[in-house]
Amino acid sequence: MVGGAWAFGPALAAAAAVTSRLRVGTLVIDNDFRNPAIFARECATLDVVSGGRFELGIGAGWNERDYLGIGLPFDRGGVRVDRLAEAVTLLKRLFTEDEVTFAGRFYKVERAECRPKAIQQPHPPIFIAGGGRRILALAGREADIVAIIPRGAGGRGPGLADVSLERMRDQIAIVREAAGPRFERIELSMFLDCALTDDRERTIAEIAERTKGDPALLRASAYRGIGTLEQIREHVLRVRDATGVSYFCLRGPDVERLGPIVAELTGR
Repeated sequence: MVGGAWAFGPALAAAAAVTSRLRVGTLVIDNDFRNPAIFARECATLDVVSGGRFELGIGAGWNERDYLGIGLPFDRGGVRVDRLAEAVTLLKRLFTEDEVTFAGRFYKVERAECRPKAIQQPHPPIFIAGGGRRILALAGREADIVAIIPRGAGGRGPGLADVSLERMRDQIAIVREAAGPRFERIELSMFLDCALTDDRERTIAEIAERTKGDPALLRASAYRGIGTLEQIREHVLRVRDATGVSYFCLRGPDVERLGPIVAELTGR
Protein backbone atom coordinates (compact mmCIF):
# COMPACT_ATOMS: atom_id res chain seq x y z
CA MET A 1 0.00 0.00 0.00
CA VAL A 2 1.08 3.58 -0.46
CA GLY A 3 2.76 4.61 2.77
CA GLY A 4 2.86 0.99 3.90
CA ALA A 5 5.91 -0.19 1.98
CA TRP A 6 9.48 0.96 1.52
CA ALA A 7 10.38 3.19 -1.42
CA PHE A 8 11.38 0.72 -4.12
CA GLY A 9 14.45 2.53 -5.51
CA PRO A 10 16.56 2.88 -2.35
CA ALA A 11 15.47 -0.54 -1.06
CA LEU A 12 16.38 -2.40 -4.26
CA ALA A 13 19.65 -0.50 -4.68
CA ALA A 14 20.62 -1.46 -1.13
CA ALA A 15 19.73 -5.12 -1.75
CA ALA A 16 21.69 -5.15 -4.98
CA ALA A 17 24.74 -3.63 -3.28
CA VAL A 18 25.08 -6.49 -0.77
CA THR A 19 24.31 -9.38 -3.15
CA SER A 20 25.86 -10.72 -6.32
CA ARG A 21 23.34 -13.20 -7.79
CA LEU A 22 19.99 -12.21 -6.29
CA ARG A 23 17.64 -10.64 -8.82
CA VAL A 24 15.76 -7.58 -7.61
CA GLY A 25 12.53 -6.10 -8.85
CA THR A 26 9.20 -4.40 -8.25
CA LEU A 27 6.29 -6.71 -7.50
CA VAL A 28 4.54 -4.66 -8.65
CA ILE A 29 4.56 -0.92 -9.20
CA ASP A 30 1.16 0.65 -9.83
CA ASN A 31 1.57 2.33 -13.20
CA ASP A 32 -0.69 5.22 -12.21
CA PHE A 33 1.78 6.31 -9.51
CA ARG A 34 4.74 6.82 -11.89
CA ASN A 35 5.28 8.93 -14.98
CA PRO A 36 6.78 6.49 -17.53
CA ALA A 37 9.48 8.93 -18.62
CA ILE A 38 10.73 9.21 -15.04
CA PHE A 39 10.10 5.58 -14.15
CA ALA A 40 12.20 4.40 -17.12
CA ARG A 41 15.21 6.28 -15.75
CA GLU A 42 14.73 4.81 -12.28
CA CYS A 43 14.52 1.30 -13.70
CA ALA A 44 17.51 1.72 -16.00
CA THR A 45 19.56 3.07 -13.09
CA LEU A 46 18.63 0.08 -10.93
CA ASP A 47 19.57 -2.26 -13.75
CA VAL A 48 23.00 -0.63 -13.99
CA VAL A 49 23.75 -0.52 -10.25
CA SER A 50 22.61 -4.15 -9.89
CA GLY A 51 24.78 -5.33 -12.76
CA GLY A 52 21.80 -6.30 -14.90
CA ARG A 53 19.69 -8.02 -12.22
CA PHE A 54 16.56 -5.85 -12.25
CA GLU A 55 13.03 -7.02 -13.17
CA LEU A 56 10.35 -4.45 -13.89
CA GLY A 57 7.06 -5.52 -12.36
CA ILE A 58 4.24 -3.17 -13.29
CA GLY A 59 0.46 -3.32 -13.01
CA ALA A 60 -2.72 -1.36 -13.61
CA GLY A 61 -3.51 -0.87 -9.91
CA TRP A 62 -6.37 -2.39 -7.95
CA ASN A 63 -6.51 -0.98 -4.41
CA GLU A 64 -8.72 2.10 -4.16
CA ARG A 65 -7.27 2.87 -0.74
CA ASP A 66 -3.86 3.44 -2.34
CA TYR A 67 -5.37 6.04 -4.66
CA LEU A 68 -7.16 7.79 -1.83
CA GLY A 69 -3.86 7.92 0.06
CA ILE A 70 -2.26 10.14 -2.56
CA GLY A 71 -5.31 11.93 -3.90
CA LEU A 72 -5.55 10.31 -7.33
CA PRO A 73 -8.85 9.31 -8.94
CA PHE A 74 -9.51 5.57 -9.07
CA ASP A 75 -10.59 5.12 -12.67
CA ARG A 76 -12.53 2.09 -13.83
CA GLY A 77 -10.50 -1.00 -14.63
CA GLY A 78 -10.62 -0.68 -18.41
CA VAL A 79 -9.15 2.82 -18.27
CA ARG A 80 -6.36 1.70 -15.94
CA VAL A 81 -5.47 -1.22 -18.22
CA ASP A 82 -5.48 1.03 -21.30
CA ARG A 83 -3.19 3.46 -19.48
CA LEU A 84 -0.85 0.62 -18.53
CA ALA A 85 -0.73 -0.57 -22.14
CA GLU A 86 0.27 2.89 -23.32
CA ALA A 87 2.85 3.21 -20.54
CA VAL A 88 4.48 -0.10 -21.47
CA THR A 89 4.74 1.02 -25.09
CA LEU A 90 6.39 4.26 -23.99
CA LEU A 91 8.72 2.49 -21.53
CA LYS A 92 9.97 0.12 -24.22
CA ARG A 93 10.70 2.99 -26.56
CA LEU A 94 12.52 4.91 -23.84
CA PHE A 95 14.68 1.87 -23.05
CA THR A 96 15.62 1.26 -26.68
CA GLU A 97 15.70 4.68 -28.39
CA ASP A 98 18.02 7.61 -27.80
CA GLU A 99 15.23 10.19 -27.99
CA VAL A 100 11.47 9.67 -27.89
CA THR A 101 8.60 11.86 -29.00
CA PHE A 102 5.24 10.30 -28.20
CA ALA A 103 1.64 11.48 -28.12
CA GLY A 104 -1.00 9.09 -26.88
CA ARG A 105 -4.30 9.18 -25.07
CA PHE A 106 -2.69 9.39 -21.63
CA TYR A 107 0.94 10.42 -22.12
CA LYS A 108 2.76 12.95 -24.22
CA VAL A 109 6.54 13.51 -24.28
CA GLU A 110 8.81 15.44 -26.60
CA ARG A 111 12.44 14.45 -27.16
CA ALA A 112 12.48 12.45 -23.92
CA GLU A 113 15.68 10.60 -23.05
CA CYS A 114 16.38 7.68 -20.73
CA ARG A 115 19.84 7.72 -19.17
CA PRO A 116 21.66 5.57 -18.29
CA LYS A 117 20.80 2.78 -20.69
CA ALA A 118 19.95 -0.53 -19.04
CA ILE A 119 22.48 -3.35 -19.11
CA GLN A 120 19.85 -5.93 -20.05
CA GLN A 121 18.89 -5.52 -23.65
CA PRO A 122 16.60 -4.56 -25.18
CA HIS A 123 15.28 -3.77 -21.69
CA PRO A 124 14.92 -5.33 -18.22
CA PRO A 125 12.37 -8.17 -18.15
CA ILE A 126 8.85 -6.80 -17.87
CA PHE A 127 6.61 -8.59 -15.36
CA ILE A 128 2.83 -8.14 -15.54
CA ALA A 129 0.31 -9.92 -13.29
CA GLY A 130 -3.36 -10.27 -14.05
CA GLY A 131 -6.51 -12.32 -13.75
CA GLY A 132 -8.94 -10.79 -16.24
CA ARG A 133 -8.98 -11.32 -19.99
CA ARG A 134 -8.01 -7.77 -20.89
CA ILE A 135 -4.85 -7.51 -18.79
CA LEU A 136 -3.83 -11.11 -19.52
CA ALA A 137 -4.01 -10.35 -23.24
CA LEU A 138 -1.88 -7.24 -22.69
CA ALA A 139 0.63 -9.30 -20.73
CA GLY A 140 0.72 -11.88 -23.51
CA ARG A 141 1.54 -9.20 -26.06
CA GLU A 142 4.06 -7.24 -24.05
CA ALA A 143 5.45 -9.00 -20.96
CA ASP A 144 8.45 -11.28 -20.52
CA ILE A 145 7.05 -12.72 -17.27
CA VAL A 146 3.31 -13.17 -16.76
CA ALA A 147 1.86 -13.91 -13.32
CA ILE A 148 -1.57 -15.51 -13.20
CA ILE A 149 -3.78 -14.36 -10.33
CA PRO A 150 -7.33 -15.44 -9.46
CA ARG A 151 -10.01 -13.45 -11.20
CA GLY A 152 -11.74 -11.50 -8.47
CA ALA A 153 -8.60 -11.04 -6.36
CA GLY A 154 -8.63 -7.53 -4.92
CA GLY A 155 -12.31 -7.06 -5.72
CA ARG A 156 -15.31 -9.20 -4.83
CA GLY A 157 -12.98 -12.03 -3.85
CA PRO A 158 -12.37 -15.25 -5.80
CA GLY A 159 -14.66 -18.27 -5.64
CA LEU A 160 -13.75 -21.94 -5.76
CA ALA A 161 -13.66 -22.03 -9.56
CA ASP A 162 -11.41 -18.96 -9.67
CA VAL A 163 -8.61 -20.64 -7.67
CA SER A 164 -8.63 -23.96 -9.51
CA LEU A 165 -5.94 -25.34 -11.80
CA GLU A 166 -8.56 -25.56 -14.54
CA ARG A 167 -9.25 -21.82 -14.37
CA MET A 168 -5.52 -21.09 -14.31
CA ARG A 169 -5.08 -23.11 -17.51
CA ASP A 170 -7.92 -21.15 -19.12
CA GLN A 171 -6.20 -17.89 -18.17
CA ILE A 172 -2.89 -19.12 -19.57
CA ALA A 173 -4.70 -19.92 -22.81
CA ILE A 174 -5.63 -16.23 -23.08
CA VAL A 175 -1.96 -15.30 -22.67
CA ARG A 176 -0.95 -17.89 -25.27
CA GLU A 177 -3.49 -16.65 -27.81
CA ALA A 178 -2.42 -13.01 -27.40
CA ALA A 179 1.29 -13.83 -27.43
CA GLY A 180 1.31 -15.95 -30.57
CA PRO A 181 4.76 -17.32 -31.42
CA ARG A 182 6.42 -15.34 -28.62
CA PHE A 183 4.57 -17.41 -26.00
CA GLU A 184 7.48 -19.85 -25.86
CA ARG A 185 9.69 -17.02 -24.58
CA ILE A 186 7.31 -16.00 -21.79
CA GLU A 187 7.94 -17.24 -18.26
CA LEU A 188 4.73 -18.04 -16.39
CA SER A 189 4.49 -17.05 -12.75
CA MET A 190 2.12 -17.14 -9.79
CA PHE A 191 1.92 -16.01 -6.16
CA LEU A 192 1.80 -18.89 -3.68
CA ASP A 193 0.74 -18.05 -0.12
CA CYS A 194 2.44 -20.59 2.13
CA ALA A 195 1.81 -21.73 5.68
CA LEU A 196 4.20 -24.33 7.06
CA THR A 197 2.46 -26.68 9.51
CA ASP A 198 2.29 -30.28 10.69
CA ASP A 199 -1.49 -30.03 11.04
CA ARG A 200 -2.92 -28.85 7.73
CA GLU A 201 -6.60 -28.99 8.68
CA ARG A 202 -6.12 -27.08 11.92
CA THR A 203 -4.13 -24.38 10.13
CA ILE A 204 -6.78 -24.09 7.42
CA ALA A 205 -9.42 -23.61 10.12
CA GLU A 206 -7.30 -20.97 11.86
CA ILE A 207 -6.68 -19.05 8.63
CA ALA A 208 -10.37 -19.22 7.74
CA GLU A 209 -11.36 -17.87 11.13
CA ARG A 210 -8.78 -15.09 11.03
CA THR A 211 -9.61 -13.97 7.49
CA LYS A 212 -13.33 -14.79 7.62
CA GLY A 213 -12.69 -17.00 4.62
CA ASP A 214 -14.08 -20.29 3.35
CA PRO A 215 -12.11 -23.35 4.54
CA ALA A 216 -13.11 -25.22 1.37
CA LEU A 217 -11.60 -22.47 -0.77
CA LEU A 218 -8.36 -22.51 1.22
CA ARG A 219 -8.21 -26.30 1.00
CA ALA A 220 -8.73 -26.41 -2.78
CA SER A 221 -6.84 -23.30 -3.88
CA ALA A 222 -3.95 -23.64 -6.31
CA TYR A 223 -2.68 -20.38 -4.81
CA ARG A 224 -2.31 -21.79 -1.27
CA GLY A 225 0.49 -24.04 -0.06
CA ILE A 226 -0.50 -25.27 3.40
CA GLY A 227 1.21 -28.16 5.12
CA THR A 228 4.62 -29.68 5.73
CA LEU A 229 7.66 -28.92 3.60
CA GLU A 230 6.95 -32.07 1.61
CA GLN A 231 3.29 -31.16 1.09
CA ILE A 232 4.19 -27.68 -0.12
CA ARG A 233 6.88 -29.13 -2.39
CA GLU A 234 4.32 -31.54 -3.86
CA HIS A 235 1.90 -28.64 -4.36
CA VAL A 236 4.50 -26.61 -6.26
CA LEU A 237 5.34 -29.56 -8.50
CA ARG A 238 1.66 -30.31 -9.11
CA VAL A 239 0.98 -26.73 -10.21
CA ARG A 240 4.11 -26.65 -12.34
CA ASP A 241 3.28 -29.90 -14.11
CA ALA A 242 -0.38 -28.93 -14.66
CA THR A 243 0.17 -25.39 -15.92
CA GLY A 244 3.78 -24.81 -16.95
CA VAL A 245 4.32 -22.16 -14.27
CA SER A 246 8.01 -22.05 -13.35
CA TYR A 247 8.36 -18.74 -11.48
CA PHE A 248 6.82 -19.11 -8.01
CA CYS A 249 6.57 -16.08 -5.76
CA LEU A 250 6.38 -17.62 -2.28
CA ARG A 251 4.70 -15.47 0.36
CA GLY A 252 3.73 -15.74 4.01
CA PRO A 253 5.27 -15.85 7.47
CA ASP A 254 7.29 -19.01 6.80
CA VAL A 255 9.14 -18.12 3.61
CA GLU A 256 12.59 -18.32 5.21
CA ARG A 257 11.85 -21.88 6.35
CA LEU A 258 10.99 -22.87 2.77
CA GLY A 259 14.67 -22.63 1.81
CA PRO A 260 15.10 -26.39 1.27
CA ILE A 261 12.33 -26.41 -1.34
CA VAL A 262 13.83 -23.43 -3.15
CA ALA A 263 17.30 -24.99 -3.07
CA GLU A 264 16.02 -28.29 -4.44
CA LEU A 265 13.78 -26.96 -7.20
CA THR A 266 16.24 -24.33 -8.42
CA GLY A 267 19.22 -26.66 -8.20
CA ARG A 268 21.07 -24.26 -5.90
